[in-house]
Amino acid sequence: MTNSSSQSVLVIGTGGTIAGLKSQSDGGGYLAGQVSISTLLAEVDTKLSIKNKQLCNIDSCDLTQGLLSKIGQEVIDSLHDPQFLGIVITHGTDTMEETGIFLELVLGNLSRKLGKKVVLTGAMLPSDDPNADGPSNLTQAINLAADRHGGGGVWLAMAGKVMPAGLVSKVHTSRLDAFESDESLCLKVSEDLPIPPEDAWPWVEIVMSHSGARDDILRQMIHLGVDGIVLAGTGGGTVHADLAKALEQYAAKGGALLRSSRIGRGTIPNQLANGRIPNSVGAGPLNPAKARIALQLAINASRHRTAKSLTWQEIFARIAFLPNSG
Repeated sequence: MTNSSSQSVLVIGTGGTIAGLKSQSDGGGYLAGQVSISTLLAEVDTKLSIKNKQLCNIDSCDLTQGLLSKIGQEVIDSLHDPQFLGIVITHGTDTMEETGIFLELVLGNLSRKLGKKVVLTGAMLPSDDPNADGPSNLTQAINLAADRHGGGGVWLAMAGKVMPAGLVSKVHTSRLDAFESDESLCLKVSEDLPIPPEDAWPWVEIVMSHSGARDDILRQMIHLGVDGIVLAGTGGGTVHADLAKALEQYAAKGGALLRSSRIGRGTIPNQLANGRIPNSVGAGPLNPAKARIALQLAINASRHRTAKSLTWQEIFARIAFLPNSG
């Protein structure tokens, strides 16, 4: 079955719950990434021409940086291929928001320029559950990817909702409608950022501030040469006094330090009212997981020396703070 233009939607399978199978007869558990994308597509009701590629088949909690690079390059190559109307990626929900912001930052402008949508989708129930949500979500994503109205962009389609993939967060562990998006926030850069080589992503860790925080592990990370640190701060990105000194020393020596919040909502400014870690940068609207991906990409981009070289701070400011220019 083909459409009038003989173009297809490309569906890239990466695993996740949508490709999962129950591991216990009582429904108490399942294994993600067990079913091929071709098998999943047999459950989709569409007259569109579909092509598929199995890039991997994993539980998304095991997502690697190298795999992100592979996904990004595969999507870029497919966007340039005139046979494809759009691209769908099946993905586990645990790290979908990280892949969403990654794709937005490395190819969001390209997808809009070409007018082709890139759509992430997944499921909260395994494929052999009698109430499996995967088939409806995949059908929704394919139809969205084939729709040339409204231009391109990177999207998430699940549970009947369509959201900008760079702005989504998983906010519930089990409900089918597990993702939310704050579309009042801005996330768009004027140029797509380069994809790091599979084996050369900057090393960035997340450190959480909490009652009774200690700096032992933090100082060990710094000693080992960590490239960047994202603080999952309390409240508005605040930090425990027993972490602040080590972080201040790290930032003062040129370490890349972002302050996010473990709350996951709201905007984090560059300066704290109590003056702690003054050389840090606020993560704006990004939660710690998404801030980490953005910082890795900003550090990597800053290492691409050109006549218009920017610091990681300048690059990150373009990600999180410039107004949405449409």
